[in-house]
Amino acid sequence: MIPHDETLNRIGPVLTAVGVTRLADVTWLDEVGIPCWQAVRPTARTLSVSQGKGLTPEAAAVSAAMEAIEVWHAENLPAGPEVGSVRSMRDRLGYPVTALRTTGRTCVNDDLVLDWVPATRLSDGGTGFVPTAALRLDGTVVEEWAPPLFEVTSNGLASGPTRVDAVLHGLYEVIERDALAGAESDRVGLDLGGVDEVAAGLVERFERAGVAVAAYLVPSPVAVPCVEVRVSSEEFPVDFRGSAAHLDGSVALHRALTEAAQSRVAAIAGTREDLLGDLFGDSWTPAGPAVAGTAALPAPTHHATATAVEVLAARVTAHTGHSPLVVEHTRDEFAIPVVRVVCPGLDCPHDY
Repeated sequence: MIPHDETLNRIGPVLTAVGVTRLADVTWLDEVGIPCWQAVRPTARTLSVSQGKGLTPEAAAVSAAMEAIEVWHAENLPAGPEVGSVRSMRDRLGYPVTALRTTGRTCVNDDLVLDWVPATRLSDGGTGFVPTAALRLDGTVVEEWAPPLFEVTSNGLASGPTRVDAVLHGLYEVIERDALAGAESDRVGLDLGGVDEVAAGLVERFERAGVAVAAYLVPSPVAVPCVEVRVSSEEFPVDFRGSAAHLDGSVALHRALTEAAQSRVAAIAGTREDLLGDLFGDSWTPAGPAVAGTAALPAPTHHATATAVEVLAARVTAHTGHSPLVVEHTRDEFAIPVVRVVCPGLDCPHDY
């Protein structure tokens, strides 16, 4: 693994190129003390602040910086090299376009002409295609009407020290979001009394700050451990959440705990454009005391990164009937692996 300080040195020139003007340590805006950083990009076409978290300040800084770089790539996608109607592209896709997330009153139909980006099928290495309109992140206002087509989010957008690391990261995120889209009543409380030392230390930080912690195992149809963490305190009685999926449930728990801390800090900082005004009002009621969970994390399965990608891709394909697709976003001038993982047939909560 590349040391985080080395990564920061490597990506420094790229941060300037994508418009990041500041990397800020916002950890101690909260009393919890789990490292949280922000990358500020004032000229962004979507959110101007990217969040980062980690077990160390260096890891959190890298997390924020890489998220800013990922989003820049998705904001600046060129037009796809293939142009054709949904009907003419159908046999080359490997999935029905309806398996992508479309808007409620979408104009997607067989005769709609779109530009398409090539993608690699993880099941067999073959080539598929994804509409550019389902990938590009752009919240800027233009003086023309655009037909509603796809629900575009950053789900599956990922980067990493190598391409295979980025692909694995994207797969885990898409699997996590699909699990979270299921019924909350199916989630099972996790016993935090029997977790590993890293998770116990994170929970202790919350509790020392007067923040109650509850964790839940979230059922995944592709049988990957997914954990959701919820935190709330009397001083800030909002139900903040963090979640993650990983073949090692302990890793998922670590990431969910740090993400919950990041959610609190983001609200306290108040700099993100997607924070709703009522978050800071008096419409919230304090959460009740967390009920102790009884479930234990499943036994971990350990694989090399490339093997883990194969395992996850096979499970997703078996569940949906469609291979996961990887769209290349990497720019030669930056040489930082950035991809978008698209899994037709998997779901995602509407607030992501």
